Amino acid sequence: MSAPFAAHSRLPTIEREQAKAQTALIAALNHRHVETLRTIARGATTRDRRGAPAWIRFDTNRGPIMIAPLLVDNQLARMTSGPGLPDGAAAAATLGRIEPLVAALETILGVELHPAGLLAELEDDPALIRLDAHERGGTLCHRLLIAAQADVEVVPLPLPRDLPARIGALSLRWSGEVALPPIPARRLAALEQGDCILFGIAPLTGALTLPGRTRRMPITIDLRGRTAMLGRDLQEEDTAVPDRVSRVEELPLAPTSEMPEWAELKVAATIEFDGGRLTAAQLATLGEGSVLPLPATGGTLAVRIIAGGAPIAEGELVAVGEGYGVLVTAIRATDAAD
Repeated sequence: MSAPFAAHSRLPTIEREQAKAQTALIAALNHRHVETLRTIARGATTRDRRGAPAWIRFDTNRGPIMIAPLLVDNQLARMTSGPGLPDGAAAAATLGRIEPLVAALETILGVELHPAGLLAELEDDPALIRLDAHERGGTLCHRLLIAAQADVEVVPLPLPRDLPARIGALSLRWSGEVALPPIPARRLAALEQGDCILFGIAPLTGALTLPGRTRRMPITIDLRGRTAMLGRDLQEEDTAVPDRVSRVEELPLAPTSEMPEWAELKVAATIEFDGGRLTAAQLATLGEGSVLPLPATGGTLAVRIIAGGAPIAEGELVAVGEGYGVLVTAIRATDAAD
């Protein structure tokens, strides 16, 4: 077995300060009321960034802020001239249409935003979010990208009134779950302390769950950076993340009366881990692209190994070569005695 070591650099990662700024921007603007609009904030994708026609630059004492309108009144934003170059007049007209959102951004930043120029594209890799604004009926009205420096500081907009203060102050612990490859029953029966169950080299994805909620949110885990990035909004429709499967894989029936090879049955398995504590108010503002810290130390993460719906062992999530694995640290006593 290869010795566990730090995750390979090609695995998904985000710089710590950039992640902090991105999460703060999402939390400050997500699920808020801006005049008659309802906002949804999330991390911007590479596709979002490529779709930006131009960027309006604002110089402030907190560093430059850039805005790229993508949709205005549910129509593609017009910010360029015929040759595709940034057009100041078109940008000014567009800016006037999204003024309530610009005012909301001024509020969380604590500064006034005055246009200082137009850019065809971003010059660096800042914290970047996408802000959608919906009308009361749910129709998308505006969509824009917001870019800020990693050290930006924000003061969140007030939370919607549908979250009472006493509920918002409740402290809740989130948990995570990652599916393992199905494990043959004979391997489970022989599992010992020191064994390593490998995931492969694909990005490590799983689901986040909250106490008392049935909805689950996809997460991508960066063990090296000790973070989990959320992949879907907690207040959107149910995600496609499947519930943990506590069954075994069916074997094709043989045309004879011989007993099936039970040792070859493949048992569905997962790992579970406990995350940190957040208030209900903080959880209510999480969105796609929010980054949560993992309680990982020394490049590992303590987990429980679940097989067939029952906990069978304790372990540590570790990096192995270019991929991940679970190092078994203890076998559950009840199972060891069977």
